[in-house]
Amino acid sequence: MSSKPPPSKPLKPSHGLELATPLLTLDFTILVKLHPKISVGQTPWGQRNWISFVGGEWAATWASGTVIPGGQDSQLVTPSLATKLETNYLLKTNDSEPAYIVIKTSGWRTGPREVLEKLFDPEQANSVKPSEYSFRLYVNMETGDERYSFLNEGLWVGSGARLGAEGVY
Repeated sequence: MSSKPPPSKPLKPSHGLELATPLLTLDFTILVKLHPKISVGQTPWGQRNWISFVGGEWAATWASGTVIPGGQDSQLVTPSLATKLETNYLLKTNDSEPAYIVIKTSGWRTGPREVLEKLFDPEQANSVKPSEYSFRLYVNMETGDERYSFLNEGLWVGSGARLGAEGVY
């Protein structure tokens, strides 16, 4: 959640060039079941946490499938409890000959301290509405399967939520 007010007039790059405004379209969702958090400890940059994935499921406009167990979420928690998240997943498609797709995300979860405190407790996380905090990330995908080679050159932006011991993007 940005605290900056919107600009009073449209911004234009130098030379009066007008750029196309990106459009957002829902392309895919992922539900990931999480193992309990492992605290790596206080590092010079903040509290480092490690969360591995039990597995999950996903659906997209171009395919669907499962999240392979073993992915991970590396979190860096700042003193304000804002959390930098970097994740790695391996997806398997439901095709008769499955494809494997690597997903890497990076983003931030921010909001009021009392809300963020609840998100660290799987039993309280369900009581927090996604509208009470900001969870934004960007996503890159990679595969060697020709059927999905278009994913190698894409970039996605998204939002997420924590629901108990699950993450939803």
